[in-house]
Amino acid sequence: MYGLPKDFDGSRLVGRFLQQICYGVGQIQLRFDEALTIAVTSSFLYKNPAASQPKKIAIPGPPAIQCDLLHLLHHSIVKAFGDDEGTLTMEFDDGHVLRCLDDQPGYEAYEIKMGDESIIV
Repeated sequence: MYGLPKDFDGSRLVGRFLQQICYGVGQIQLRFDEALTIAVTSSFLYKNPAASQPKKIAIPGPPAIQCDLLHLLHHSIVKAFGDDEGTLTMEFDDGHVLRCLDDQPGYEAYEIKMGDESIIV
């Protein structure tokens, strides 16, 4: 909806350890250490290292529970960056990649909360 800020610094996410994944109606929350939460309300792409192509998962929808997101638990972000289309890409220490998409114009796609700071995309 709003896109990532042009000055978004993905390095602030590097090293964050995924402690919890919460599934709710219309939202998935990824809760990391040091007060970082990413709440996804749109679509995301998930790719495990063995897959040739990422899976696109739309929220809301039952496939979100069936994807392999749970494999990300207890892993840390090693690289994070945004692009001009509002996509947040996070690469994890086990080779898995998660991309939060800003693919629904006029609607919030995801929110990044770092302590008291909030970025709504």
